Amino acid sequence: MWRALAWAVTLGCLLGALGAGRAGTAGTAGTAGTAGTAGTAGITGAAGTSADGGWSDTRMRAATHLDAPRTTRLAAVPTPVKLAAAWTGSAGVSRAIGRVFYALRGKDYSCTGVAVRSANRSTVLTAGHCVNAGPGGYARDWVFVPGYRDGRRPYGTWSATRLAAPPGWVASGRTQDDVGVAVVAPRAGRRLTDAVGGLPIAFDAPRRAYVWAFGYPAGAPDGGRRALYCRGTVRPDPYRTGSQGLACSMAQGASGGPWLTRGADGRPAAVYAVTSSTYRGMRGVVWAPYLGKTARALYTSMQRR
Repeated sequence: MWRALAWAVTLGCLLGALGAGRAGTAGTAGTAGTAGTAGTAGITGAAGTSADGGWSDTRMRAATHLDAPRTTRLAAVPTPVKLAAAWTGSAGVSRAIGRVFYALRGKDYSCTGVAVRSANRSTVLTAGHCVNAGPGGYARDWVFVPGYRDGRRPYGTWSATRLAAPPGWVASGRTQDDVGVAVVAPRAGRRLTDAVGGLPIAFDAPRRAYVWAFGYPAGAPDGGRRALYCRGTVRPDPYRTGSQGLACSMAQGASGGPWLTRGADGRPAAVYAVTSSTYRGMRGVVWAPYLGKTARALYTSMQRR
């Protein structure tokens, strides 16, 4: 009976919708690849054709949230909600984290992403469902706006040239593989991390870490205006998926937001995970896949593109 309950699930990802969307078609899906090899797609649509990547201020201001389905698993014990707060700490963290906008299946959505250290100095880490339908096509008009706040784009709008997600996500929407990577084009001759810096990724890090989780939740009351964060100790998934949970009130639009572990100085430093999903009945907890060999293979394949 336990096993039947545990696996009777419907995937729920924290998508944020932008208004009613606009007409368009999803990008062409990349190949599923072999184990450990990411499927990839080039970008179609307006991204890369203008300074704002096809995203006017009006289009961004239309951001609302989409009530995406959550998993049907039920929590055994109610969990206290940790209320997200505005980030007022390190400017380096504020610059590297940003809002993601994209179109998928004819609608506009928002997520969160983070600029990470990479050989190409142009790599953004986010959730898999923020780049690919899982299963299905890749996004179009995909842009990253680092440091986004109250409609301002202090470091510009960076248009993606390539998107990728692990085969497990592209083929079947497997939650353990809900990780995505984008490579963005230079702006005015500068690469992304030359402009905003990039955070390292802590692959294969010890579990049960203490983290700061960041995101741009698009729902009330903040409406995606600024980056919010929660912090606390990560917990294991009681359903043994390998995912990790954090008590936090952030919801739609926070997907892809980085969870940062503390550095030697006790401050948030390296990317430990990215927000992915929630469980129905488990109020106030967000979940993220573990960044192990699959995520490392994805990052490695994309950082030199």
